[in-house]
Parts: sequence; C-alpha cells; structure tokens
Amino acid sequence: MFACLRLLPFAVLLGCAGTLVPAPEARRVPGLRDAAVADEAGVEVIAVANAWRGFPPDLEGTVTPLLVTLTNQGTRALELRYEHFSLVSPGGVYYAALPPFQIDDTVYAPVDAVYPALGFGVAPYLSPWYPGWSVWGGPFPYRGGYYDSYGTAFQRVALPSGDMVQKALPEGVLSPGGRITGYLYFEHVEDARRIDFVAHLVDGGTGEEFGAVVVPFVVE
Repeated sequence: MFACLRLLPFAVLLGCAGTLVPAPEARRVPGLRDAAVADEAGVEVIAVANAWRGFPPDLEGTVTPLLVTLTNQGTRALELRYEHFSLVSPGGVYYAALPPFQIDDTVYAPVDAVYPALGFGVAPYLSPWYPGWSVWGGPFPYRGGYYDSYGTAFQRVALPSGDMVQKALPEGVLSPGGRITGYLYFEHVEDARRIDFVAHLVDGGTGEEFGAVVVPFVVE
C-alpha cells in the first residue's frame, strides 16, 4: 500500500487518518454536528465532517469524506468541478478533491448476514458485524490465536463503492436559486493541526473565478 504522500491526484492513501472538526472561529450550523457554514458572492457552503453514512461504513479509514451543500443565492451560474475544491493547510499544502471514479483502492468490510438465525446467539465479539442478531450472553471468550491464523468474516471490496459514486457531489453547473448536496473525497491530512476547506467560485458561462468560500477546520 502507498505511503502517505501529498499532491497525488488520484491515489487513495491509508494510515494517516485525522478527524476534522470545525475550527473555533467557524460559523457553526445549529443542529448539525461537526458542520460549519460560510458564504461569498451569494454562494453559501455548508461543510460537514464525520458525516459519512454508507458503504463501506469505515470509509474514513481510507479517505476523508466531507458532506457539502452549496446554495447559489447569487446571479451567476456556478461551475462545479472537483478541481475547484480543496483542503489547504496554513503551510500551503494542497489536498485536491478526488474524482470518485478515479479512486482505486481496496478495503475490508464485514460480510453481510443474509438473515438472522432462529434460536441462535452470535458470539459477543462479533456482534458489531451482525447488527440485529441476538447476542449470546454467556461466556464466549475470544480466541485470538485462531483468528490471527485464519482471519475473520471480512471481504475485500474495491473502491469506489456504489454508495460513494451515488452520494458524491456531481460535476456540473448550479443555476442561481439552486442547491445541491453531496460528498467530496480527499486524501488524509498529514502533519497539520488546521485545515481550510476551500471552494473556488467559478462562473459557469465565462470560466471566470469570482471568489472563494473558506470553511476552517482543525485536525484532531
């Protein structure tokens, strides 16, 4: 697997995960955890960290997903391209948004249970991977030696998953009065305590950049 690198446009990296939360000076969104909002030139951007709900469930271990909502309250059509979105550190390190179809990696995910068995209690240490099943309440110790040798009930899953593509923010043009929500995927932030989510505002008709929306985060 790759080492942690910056400025690799289409490589997905492992092992450098950090949790993003809105910076103290960010404008918080009431009722939305880890969400902050900023606006410029009539364009409002809400960025929500730690919001991934989909398959694979532990996607944050591979990339950093941000749930982004853009509302165009201005007079210009807004061009949405992945190259217009980035995470930027105070030192100028630039993490580009990853086009979802170009994400090429493999994760391990729990094997889905087809149906809960009748009169069966799943081993306690396996209960997180079998939601909805009854859990055996008696003694059932974990035997690490066996699992170390043969592995557990996981399957290899190629990325991007269907959820990643379907839930991604699509490229296109957002007309005045329009709104769109979707996930953007970024490389993991490395060696930075603060990071800005930057959305460059580009006119959909002329290609002219007319501003930028900046939402500050800290890395925990």
